[in-house]
Amino acid sequence: MITQAAIKHNDQVHVGKNHGDIMYRMITERCFNYDKPAYTEGFVDDTGNFLTRREAAIEAFECGQILTKKLSLFSYDLEGK
Repeated sequence: MITQAAIKHNDQVHVGKNHGDIMYRMITERCFNYDKPAYTEGFVDDTGNFLTRREAAIEAFECGQILTKKLSLFSYDLEGK
């Protein structure tokens, strides 16, 4: 089951309500390393595993969090769930 949005950056996983909020917090708290700007947006599941957007879409569908199969999961897909 998907529990939170997440961004993986420099081998650290930052979580929050949505990816925009997470990125804003990373920048304002100086957690974002501009020397290594690559990051991956995804989600974490109920066991704390980081999943890419594609992996999270599969998990959310299989757990009944979304009703239709998707190629990629977005935070708004889970709003109100």
